Amino acid sequence: MLMSQLDSSSQVSPTTRIAIIVTIVAANMLALAATDLYLPSVPYMPEIFGASIEAVQFTLVTFSAGFAISQILFGAAGDLWNRRWVLVGSLFVFVPASLWCAVSGTAESLALARFAQGFSASASAALTVPMIKPLFDEARAVHAISVIGGIDAIIPAFAPILGAWIFSQFGWEANFWVIVIAGVPLLIAAVIVVPDDRPESHHTSIWPVLMGFFTLLKHKRFMGYAVSHGFSLGGLLAVVFSAPTLIVTHMDGGPAEYVYSQIMWVGVFLVAANTTGRLMRRVTADQLIWIGNWIQIASALALLVYALLFPVHWLGFALGGVPYCIGLGLRGGAGFSRAIDAVPAYGARASSLIIFFSMGLSAIGTGAVAPFLDNGVWSAGAAMLIMSIAALAVLPLIKEKAGSP
Repeated sequence: MLMSQLDSSSQVSPTTRIAIIVTIVAANMLALAATDLYLPSVPYMPEIFGASIEAVQFTLVTFSAGFAISQILFGAAGDLWNRRWVLVGSLFVFVPASLWCAVSGTAESLALARFAQGFSASASAALTVPMIKPLFDEARAVHAISVIGGIDAIIPAFAPILGAWIFSQFGWEANFWVIVIAGVPLLIAAVIVVPDDRPESHHTSIWPVLMGFFTLLKHKRFMGYAVSHGFSLGGLLAVVFSAPTLIVTHMDGGPAEYVYSQIMWVGVFLVAANTTGRLMRRVTADQLIWIGNWIQIASALALLVYALLFPVHWLGFALGGVPYCIGLGLRGGAGFSRAIDAVPAYGARASSLIIFFSMGLSAIGTGAVAPFLDNGVWSAGAAMLIMSIAALAVLPLIKEKAGSP
């Protein structure tokens, strides 16, 4: 590991530490922005490409699918090979894939390019924590990871603002050119700045490492936490990815209204997430997960009823999603942490599998909603409700005794 090469975190100079962190975090931010910059353009892409709404929504599905699938590979690779070169290799694919997106002339070509972009983008998500944690002692590592999590949460609020402006001034392609232009120096920085980081592993091939995922799949408590978290987050992302088209098509809104909605949702999520420390003095982490899930179900049901019975205004739609985001803020961190705690020997692979479920279920939810977007906002509420009920349905698995498979 990095620690074995530098002996201790104290031997990393502050300047070097900052350079390493900025490079790794910037790679993760750029990967997250790859979709959030593009989202404000989505409602207008059917007319630009002469394609159906479903075909354009599929460009969001393929990114999520690529991101999910590669989590397994990058999670295993990060536990076996030098993480520096795993990250650099992913950027070598990510930058050309983003260029492919920028020059795509059809929805089908863009969907394929987005799969490649999503596939390569996920490495930074899988590697950020294991690469940054050795740079600090335990207490400062927890704080650093929390700060990084806060930065990641801000991206969905502010990247669409930039994306909407870029689209209005330069067209949809420019959002991907921004990724390319930012990605090239980032790739160079990763090669120069990020040190070697070899994980301590007795494995010499990737197959035994991949087999560890099968052990996780058979662990009931882990699967309860991980799959429930995936459905919970997937329900939100299915709506987030559908919202730009819904707002333009059914609410007489545009990119600005979508941006306002995103800021509202991210804001309440961050507020709720920051209250969990105090709340856990009164309730357990598992209780917090259950409470958050029930809040999400109530929110989704209310949004569905509103969409079925009343003309939907974008502000009403945004407010309807607020409780769901609060529920996710309450249960998200607790669920992720408890899943990792259930299988402490599989930290990196467990984290990758949780993200796999989250992005995979997001792709499924987004794809399922796409054929119904023309029919009204109820499709988003229905997806949110189905996902949140599914999240609740698997939670009984977490009641298994500790150590049971």
